[in-house]
Amino acid sequence: MIEWAEVGWGVVFGAATLMVAFNYRDVAWRIHGFMANTVGVNRLLTPAMVRFTCGVLTIASIVSVVVGLAKP
Repeated sequence: MIEWAEVGWGVVFGAATLMVAFNYRDVAWRIHGFMANTVGVNRLLTPAMVRFTCGVLTIASIVSVVVGLAKP
């Protein structure tokens, strides 16, 4: 049962980060706008950086799900 929970979590997390990576409903801009009020974050946390980071997290999550399903 634990294995399926891990796979389910990986799929949900991968889908959420994929939506941010493709900027669904301007989510990357919303994250940037929310974090822009923090000192020093405005230049570092651009919408492009948010999308790139979520894209990397998506790839890691998908690989984790595939490896988890491939285990006997």
